[in-house]
Amino acid sequence: MNRPDSIHIIADFSDCPLDRLETGAAGESALAEAVKESGLSCILIKSHQFDPTGYTAAALLAESHITLHTWPEYLAGQIDIFTCGSHARARKAYDVLKRLFAPGQVSERVLHRSLQQISLE
Repeated sequence: MNRPDSIHIIADFSDCPLDRLETGAAGESALAEAVKESGLSCILIKSHQFDPTGYTAAALLAESHITLHTWPEYLAGQIDIFTCGSHARARKAYDVLKRLFAPGQVSERVLHRSLQQISLE
């Protein structure tokens, strides 16, 4: 039996356009576009709206998940993509989100995970 070869992409985006950070509907739309363009298998997309603004949104994937957490007051968002599926599709989803959120600054890490080891790219 083959052990999973997973990729976990985490990123902090800052200096993003405010309209991408304020509403859960914007987050759900961004996730839907990232999933569609990457070819990942979406089961469900859901968000939680904070008051007065900001959200957490998640795409539950057959391969695992993508989450978004935003702080409009700081023009910032955090992205988390984890999949035991195609690394290329996870990277494509990340590229789509980076394009949509158009951050002025990005801090990112890519982890490669198996059941016995985690390594940084």
